[in-house]
Amino acid sequence: MKVYPSEPFFLIRSAAEEDLDKVLEIEQLSFEDFWTHDGLKEALKGLFLVCGRKDIMGYLVACPCELEKRAEILRIAVHPDHRGKGVAKRLVETSLRIFLKDDIKEVELFVDSTNTSAIKLYEKFGFEITKIAPFYHHLEFQISYVLKLNLLELKETSRRLWETLYLKEADYTT
Repeated sequence: MKVYPSEPFFLIRSAAEEDLDKVLEIEQLSFEDFWTHDGLKEALKGLFLVCGRKDIMGYLVACPCELEKRAEILRIAVHPDHRGKGVAKRLVETSLRIFLKDDIKEVELFVDSTNTSAIKLYEKFGFEITKIAPFYHHLEFQISYVLKLNLLELKETSRRLWETLYLKEADYTT
């Protein structure tokens, strides 16, 4: 199991197949169109982080493409009992540290335009809205934002955030 250093309350680690039932519960509590158990199992092939040892508080799924030096954060969710405690922040921070270690240059994600708390979180890390993506969902018009973070620009423009992410030990194995 890979464990990533974080504050004592937050154990961030790689997800394992035995975590999927709890992750699926969080998925169903968080999204109207949730991923299936099989979809989550397939996601284990990419970057799949969970926060918590047995009691999973939240998770993040990303798809790094080392050939293109870019990554996409596909899913991030926190159990309703643990929202507002910094779980999502620690998951994003850990994923960015992993991307930096893997020499990823750009990170992208989609977020519902009404999810202002998520947008604020991503903006604190330097993500910027680069595109508006309208779509129809269940016969309703909705808008998502595409947010991008250029990790090379982050290094040049936000020294403090860069040092927070880069200078922490990237990972260790237990």
